[in-house]
Amino acid sequence: MTAFRYKAFISYSWADATWGNWLQKAIETYRTPAALVGKDGALGPVPARLHPLFKDREEEAAGASIGAAVETALAASEFLIVVCSPNSAKSKWVDRELAWFKTHRDPAKVLALIVDGSPGSGGESECFPLALTHHIAPDLTITGDPTDHPLAADARDSGDGKRKARLKIAAALLGVGLDELVRRDDRRRALRVRVVVGASLALALAMSALALAAVRARDEADMQRAESDGLVEFMLTDLRERLEPVGRLDALDVVGQRALKYYAGQKASKLDADALGRRARALHLVGEVSNIRGDSAAGLKAFRQAAATTGEQLARDPDNPQRIFDHAQSVFWVGYIAYERGETKEAEAQFREYKRLADRLVALDPANTDWQLEVSYAESNLGTLYFNQGRYAEAEKSFANAQRIAEAIATKDPADLTKQLDMASAVSWTAYALERQEKIAPALALYGREHAVYVAVLAMDPGNTMARSRTGTALIGIGRLETMRGNGIKALAVMQKSVDISVALRSAEPGNTLWIQYEVKRRYELGIAALMFGRIDLARQQLTAARPLLIGLIAKDPTNDIWNLDLAAQLDELDARILAQSGRTRDAVARADHAITLLSKRSDSADPVMRAVYASVLLVRGDMHMRAGQLALARQDWLGVDRLIAGADVDLTSSLLTLRYAAARRQRDTARTTPIRQVLDRRGWRHPMYLRELR
Repeated sequence: MTAFRYKAFISYSWADATWGNWLQKAIETYRTPAALVGKDGALGPVPARLHPLFKDREEEAAGASIGAAVETALAASEFLIVVCSPNSAKSKWVDRELAWFKTHRDPAKVLALIVDGSPGSGGESECFPLALTHHIAPDLTITGDPTDHPLAADARDSGDGKRKARLKIAAALLGVGLDELVRRDDRRRALRVRVVVGASLALALAMSALALAAVRARDEADMQRAESDGLVEFMLTDLRERLEPVGRLDALDVVGQRALKYYAGQKASKLDADALGRRARALHLVGEVSNIRGDSAAGLKAFRQAAATTGEQLARDPDNPQRIFDHAQSVFWVGYIAYERGETKEAEAQFREYKRLADRLVALDPANTDWQLEVSYAESNLGTLYFNQGRYAEAEKSFANAQRIAEAIATKDPADLTKQLDMASAVSWTAYALERQEKIAPALALYGREHAVYVAVLAMDPGNTMARSRTGTALIGIGRLETMRGNGIKALAVMQKSVDISVALRSAEPGNTLWIQYEVKRRYELGIAALMFGRIDLARQQLTAARPLLIGLIAKDPTNDIWNLDLAAQLDELDARILAQSGRTRDAVARADHAITLLSKRSDSADPVMRAVYASVLLVRGDMHMRAGQLALARQDWLGVDRLIAGADVDLTSSLLTLRYAAARRQRDTARTTPIRQVLDRRGWRHPMYLRELR
C-alpha cells in the first residue's frame, strides 16, 4: 500500500477561504469512533485520526500552472477535496489542481464539498469546476467529455448541513460506511444532549441553592459548594473533548456561562486544585463555543482566562502531569487563536510555552505516547510558524526535533509504513538543512539513515514509488556531500544510482512530470560532479539525456519558472562548462549568455543555489573572454562574481566563497585571495573545484 504524507489536499477558491479553514479544522479534529479504529475498511485499517490535510494558502491566478511545491503536495496526498461554489467553478487555479490530481493520481479519490451554488446548472450559479465533471487529457487540458460526478457532500443548511457533510467526507476518507458513522455520532450526540440538559438543570438548582448559602454558616456553605462543584465536574468531564456543533450550542453556552458566574465571585488564589480545573474547563467550553461561532475575540478572552486559571493550578502542583497537560491545552488555544488572527508574536510566545510544557510531560513519563504526541504537535506548530515567516533556520531546528520524535514512534511500530516514511521525510529535511550549512559528517549520517529506511520499506512493499523516488533523493544528497569531501568514486557512483532510479520511475509513468523534473535535476547534479572529477564524457552523457526531457517539460508549460528558468539555466551552465573544456570558446560564451539572460529574469535573486549558478556562468564567460584576448570583458565578468556574492568571507558558505576566490585569483588580487584561502583552509574545505584553483 502506498503511504502518503497528507490524507487529503483541499482545493478551493481564495474567495472561499473561510470554508477551506472550516473543512480543514472539521476533518483534522474528527475522532474516529473507538469501536471502528483498527478494523479493516475499504482503504485498510481504519485510522483513529484524519490528519494532516494540506490546504494551499494562495491562489496564483496569474500563473498558467501550479507550482512545484503544490505539485509535490498533490503527489503526497491520498485524496483531493474540492470546495465547490460559483467561485471555485470560475477558478483556473482549482481547475489546474483538479486536472493534475486526476491525471497523476486516482480520480476516484476526488471528493466534493458543496458550499454555494447549484451543481449542474451550467450558469452563473454553477458550483462544480469544469475539471471536476469532465475527462482530463494527458497534457492536463480539460476535454469536452463529461464524467460521472464524484461523491459530493452539501454543507449548506438546505443540503446535508455541516454535521452530515463532515461525516460524509470523513466516511470516504476512512473507507467506512456513512450509516455506521451517523449511527455512532447520533448516539454520541444524544448522550451529550442528555448530559448537558440534565447538568444545566442541576447546575441552575445548585446556583439557586448557593444564593441561599450566603446566609448560612461557613460549613453549610462549604457543603453546598462541594455539591455544586460535583455537578459542574459531572458536566465538564463529559465535554472534555473539543466541541463540535451538536444542535444545542445555546444550552452549552448557558452552562459554561453559569459555571463561570459561579466561580467569578471567588478568588483564584483561594480555590483548590480541583476547583481551578473545573473553572478552566468551563472557560475552555465557553472559548470553544465562541470559536465555533466565529467569535475569535470572545474565544481568545476565555482561553486567556483559562490559561491564568491553569497557570495558578500548575504553580501549586508543578510536578503533576495532569496539571501540566491542562495548562498546555490552555496555552495552545491562546496561541492557536492568535495565529489564526495573524498575531504572530503572541502565537510564537504561546507555542514556545506549549512546547516547554510538552517537554516537561515527556520528562516526567517518557514512555507515555500521549505526551510524546504533545511534543510532536508543539514542534510542528513552531516549525510551521517559523516557516511561514521565512525564519528557516529556526524552522529547521523545530523540524529536527520533530524528526527525533518521529523516529522514536516509528521504531515502536516498524510494520507501519506510513510512520516509517514520515520519519524518513523528517530526517531528510534535517539532513538537507545540515548540508546547506556544509556540516558534512552529520548530514551524511542522516542521509544514510534516511536511505536505510527506504530500503526497509521497499523490502516490505516493493511497489512503493514514493519510497523509491525518495531513495534517489537520499542518494543524490550523499553524492553532493561526497563531492564536497573530494571523494569522486563514491560521489559519482551514488549519483548514478539516483539517476537510474529516476529513469525507472519515468519509464513506468512517462506522464508524471514530477519524475521527469527529478531526473533532469539529478542528471544536472551528476554532470556537474563529473566535470569536477575530470569525467567530461559522463557529464556530456547527462546533458544529452537531460536536454530533451526539459524541452518536453517546457512544451507542456512554458510558464513554469522552475523548468523555464532554474533548470534551463542549470543545464546551460553545465553545457557552457563542457564547451569551455572542449575548447569551443564562442559556443561556450553563447551558452553562458543565454544562462545569464534566464537568471536575470528570476524574481528571487537571494537564492544561494541559483546565485552560485550565476557566479559559475560568469566565471566561465570571463575565462572564455580571456582566452579570446578580450581582457576588459573578462575582468568585467570576474568583478561581477564578487558583486554577486555579497557578504563577509566568514559569513559565506564555502561553495560561494570558492567562487569568490576563483574570481579574485584570476585578477591576481592577492589581497583578496589570501584571506579567503585562510578561511577555506581553516574549514578543511576539500571540494574539487577549490583544489583545482590551488594548482
